[in-house]
Amino acid sequence: MLPYFRKHLPDRNLWVIYRTMLVLSTAYGVALAVLPILLESRQMPHETVGELASWFAVGLVVGAAPSGWIIRKVSARATFAASILGYGAMIALLPFCHSYEALAVNRFVDGLFSMGAWVSAETLILWRSTRQNKALATSLSATFTMFGYLLGPVLSLMLSRLASWSFEPRLFLAGAIAAVASVMAATGLAADPDPEHRRRAHGQPGEGEGTVLLRPYPALAWRIRASCAATFCSGFFQSSAALFIPRFLMQEKNVPGELAGLVVAFAAAGMLMMANFAARAGDRFGHLLVMRTLAVIGVVGVLGFLPLTSFPVMAAVFVVAGGAISSIPPLSLALQGVISTPAEYPRSNAIFNVFFATGLV
Repeated sequence: MLPYFRKHLPDRNLWVIYRTMLVLSTAYGVALAVLPILLESRQMPHETVGELASWFAVGLVVGAAPSGWIIRKVSARATFAASILGYGAMIALLPFCHSYEALAVNRFVDGLFSMGAWVSAETLILWRSTRQNKALATSLSATFTMFGYLLGPVLSLMLSRLASWSFEPRLFLAGAIAAVASVMAATGLAADPDPEHRRRAHGQPGEGEGTVLLRPYPALAWRIRASCAATFCSGFFQSSAALFIPRFLMQEKNVPGELAGLVVAFAAAGMLMMANFAARAGDRFGHLLVMRTLAVIGVVGVLGFLPLTSFPVMAAVFVVAGGAISSIPPLSLALQGVISTPAEYPRSNAIFNVFFATGLV
């Protein structure tokens, strides 16, 4: 399977990004598995948990436009590495945040750095991939990312059960893992591809990037509206999977906290099984058609999840529903990469992620 991917995605920088995203998402997975437990220890009510999620999303929204501007003025590589390092610092500082105000500031700054990492990584992937394999390139990135989301909660659970680690050292570990990912990005990636490379990859051999008239933000947002709608729904689902569904399982279904925290891992496992198949289908039959099909599967699965009482059955349903919904973002990213120009990628990715952040709110 790996030779197939390397044949269709020969740019070594793509594989550096994938490895970096694997390590970074492992840090995210550890942190997300511990976050509900930390909030329970702070005795945070449901309303406060929602507000903290909103502060994170506000950080994403506020950081979107500056991320695109920084990428154009500095570089996507530098933005990627610096944003990952900033995220790791915020996660390592979480155990010292005891008040609501401290947690809100931490979540807000976390959102700023997370947005910078996502926009820069997506921009690099779209620049480095070709027009014919964008869904394959974005889905493989999402696969590496979801594998990290799967590995992170499992690692957190093992450290809790086998080594009796409390949530504080696990958060410190997540910060250290993110720092390693930052070093990988800074030292492993080549400089951003030049405009000629970007034009060839996008199938524009005779069009100078410097002469392309960039659309205004509203016009660009309307151009990629289908991708934006899909990522909005994905953000809504991710917020629920990370924060509210584990608390729902703990308080309404009497599931132990450490098991409830594995919900993110269930969605990641489903995505690992479905994403690459969906991507190849999207490149062949149309990204939008496959996105709609996955959305129907996900909605039916989530609704069927609610009345269940057996945790193994709920886990199986969430693997399918979560996997379907989690497989939509790489397709929607590929779709907007095809219908916008390479010169617009930093701006279109920023808009794309604003809708994701709005879904989190």
